[in-house]
Amino acid sequence: MKIAVVSAHYLPEIGYQEVHLAKAYARLGHTVKVFTTTSSVNLGGKIGKVNYKTGLSKDPTYGYDILRLSSYSFKSKAYSSGLKKSVNEFKPDLLIILGVAKVFPMSLLSESMHKKTKIVSLYGDAGEYLERNTVSQKIKSFMHETGYTFIKKPLYMKAIKYCDKIILNTPETHQYFLSIIPEKLNPVYESKKLLLNLGFDPDEYFFDEEIRKKKRAELKINDDEVVLITSTRINKRKNLEQVIELISRLNKEGKKVRYILVGFLGDSYEKELKSFIHSQSHPNTFMCFPFLSSQEIQKLYCAADAGIWLKAAISIQEAMGTGLPIILEDKPIVNHLLKDDHNGWFYGKNTFDTTIEKAINVLLNKKSDRKQLSAENASWLSYDAIGKKIISSLQL
Repeated sequence: MKIAVVSAHYLPEIGYQEVHLAKAYARLGHTVKVFTTTSSVNLGGKIGKVNYKTGLSKDPTYGYDILRLSSYSFKSKAYSSGLKKSVNEFKPDLLIILGVAKVFPMSLLSESMHKKTKIVSLYGDAGEYLERNTVSQKIKSFMHETGYTFIKKPLYMKAIKYCDKIILNTPETHQYFLSIIPEKLNPVYESKKLLLNLGFDPDEYFFDEEIRKKKRAELKINDDEVVLITSTRINKRKNLEQVIELISRLNKEGKKVRYILVGFLGDSYEKELKSFIHSQSHPNTFMCFPFLSSQEIQKLYCAADAGIWLKAAISIQEAMGTGLPIILEDKPIVNHLLKDDHNGWFYGKNTFDTTIEKAINVLLNKKSDRKQLSAENASWLSYDAIGKKIISSLQL
């Protein structure tokens, strides 16, 4: 099958959903071509902003084509007049569109394209990061909402009309669609929607006992120590001080717990948070890393015993690929990922400390079967599994 993956941004250096789906379909034996632009975003840390060249290239591992078109761009938005012609020349059997609101795929949402090929579009809308605690946050939220009204909503309406499937990455995304679409479109939307979670690349995230032993030895972690990890873009909004304070208290009480933080960006907040860590009674309990490659993060996940996230992040699913038990707040954007006391633990508004203490006590007495959890998670969260479900939903 010929599959076109369309996204305004295609960043193999970091790997988002468009990258993982292209790789998955190539692994599954399909002919894949990615249509994107030369536009980039700041990836964080030393990687910074990548400069891409216009033209055709190949993925070095899987060999599929990547066509970067010249475009006009502003922030996350991009437009290219050559997209529709390029896609038509490829003649795909399946067209997968990511980032409808980024404008780039707009020309493909048409009756003529709908008649030629099956079209699927993917969405991950959530209110997780639209905070309104400060004046600047209120302004930013207002700008987002204005953009929804004048750019996103009309494009989403076209997607509902011309796409064969609307793929929702979280249950919260479904609620967002219901809030913006007119009642007359509800039956059409309901007939096309499908919940398929964000996932992980199984070639990059998996469990390996030898990697675990080697990394723990390298980091001087003893067998009787429980290691928590958070991998995310570390900034003030993540409220990691709360975790650090708890880990410090547990060490004072004699618990053998360590905490790995991955994703420092070399900014002023890095200095602030590291200073906070050094002020703790057991600063050597904490291990700090910058923005790392997937290969290095996978090793750290294997070395750890549980992951903790206070905000939603794709790194949660990536950690689950290594069979890592995870600790999350029980809220709509992530509560579909866990079966409590099986592959992790939920904490509530008033049970943060007690839930983490419970998890640590469990892990101190019995290690998880990481191989089994990794296999279970791969059965529904690997992009190979997700890619197959998209095709089967279209009855191709």
